[in-house]
Formats: sequence, structure tokens, C-alpha cells
Amino acid sequence: MRWSKGWVAGAGVFSVVAAIGGAAFALAGSGAPASQSGVAGKEVCSGKQVRTTNAKGPAGVLSDQFPLGTQLRLTNPANGRVITVSVIGPSAHCAIINTAALDSLWSDETGEGGVDSVLRRIRVEIVGNAPAPTPTTRASVSRVRPSGVVGRVVCDGATVGLSSVGGEPGAFSSQLPVGSAVRVTNLDNGRQTTVRILGVGPSCVVLNSAAFDLVGESGKTLITRAQIEKVT
Repeated sequence: MRWSKGWVAGAGVFSVVAAIGGAAFALAGSGAPASQSGVAGKEVCSGKQVRTTNAKGPAGVLSDQFPLGTQLRLTNPANGRVITVSVIGPSAHCAIINTAALDSLWSDETGEGGVDSVLRRIRVEIVGNAPAPTPTTRASVSRVRPSGVVGRVVCDGATVGLSSVGGEPGAFSSQLPVGSAVRVTNLDNGRQTTVRILGVGPSCVVLNSAAFDLVGESGKTLITRAQIEKVT
């Protein structure tokens, strides 16, 4: 049996090629983890930002376009990290990754700009011969409403911000009178809460810390898809 080795070094990456009985094998090393098996196919979710959820468990993705078990390859081009994960449940978006998946794609080198900056760069591809996605009609999120008659939707399309003010759950508004009640629904996760307007704020509705914890997502300071209703 004959061995021959060729070494090529540059930019911190090396390749070792060993010829064994006429068969060639390649080994590559770098700072980024090796990608998982599977042949990446068509890129999907193009033009749609990948989102994240604080759901625990093994690395996985939620999707409104792919059936359970579909394998998707996620690539963070900023650091070269690649993982292949399965769709583990439905969601209201093309791709929502859980905590373990985000940790696998994250690195100190790409930490600048925060989680949102990393999510905007992630490339999503179908692995192997999985079928192309088919558009689906999103079902409305099932919500259990507390007592009280819901009035008209106000500030349609407005975002809901976070205030650092403490105390019991409450809100501030530039349009609704102090003392009035509003129901805020986070359309991304289905959570909702009804609070009183405590004072004047910089926009339609800004929730204090206690109220935001009831409907917001960990690490976020803004609810971009919200429904705001005036309760009568």
C-alpha cells in the first residue's frame, strides 16, 4: 500500500490529500464546524428573514410551508457555519429556528449587530430531493379572550414598543386617553394581554416591562406584527 501526502496551507485552512490504492480522499479543516450530510437543493424562503424562538430542545426549524420532517440546510455566510435540521412544527413564517439552531449558527465573529443581524443573513435550502414549498393559507391564531367586549382595532399596522418603566402591567399612548383599556395581541406568537393606559407615550402603544413580558419574545424590544384593540 502506497501513501503520498500533499499539504497546502493558506488563510488558516489546510487540505490533506491521501492516495490509498488509487482512491483519493480529502480532509479540510478550518475554524468553522463541518456541515452535516445531505445535498443542498433549491434555496427557499428567499427575501424572507429567518426568525427565532426561545423554544428548547434539539436544533430544529418551524415553518408554514414545509411538512414535518422536511430537512432544511441553514447557512450563515458570515462565518461559514452550516447545519441541516428538520422541520419540527408549524409556524406563521417560512422559517423560525429554535435556540439550539441559533447557537449552532452563531459565533463571536458574527455577534456584532445582534441576533437580528445574523438572522437576516441566513440562507435556507431544501436538502436532497425534498419537494418545493407550496404556498399555504395561514389559519388565524386561536386566541382565548378574557372577559370584556372587544372594540374596534386602533392604530392598525402600528408596532408596539417596550418601555423600561416598572410596576404592574400597563401601557403608554400618544393617541388613547389615560385610563382606557387596550388589548394587545402579538401576531407572531399568539400571546395577548389587556392593560390600562397609564400615561402619554411616544407612539400608539408602548408597553412597560411587566406587560411586554406577557406578550413579547425574549431578547426583543419591539413587536412588529401587533393587533391593538380598544376594549369597551
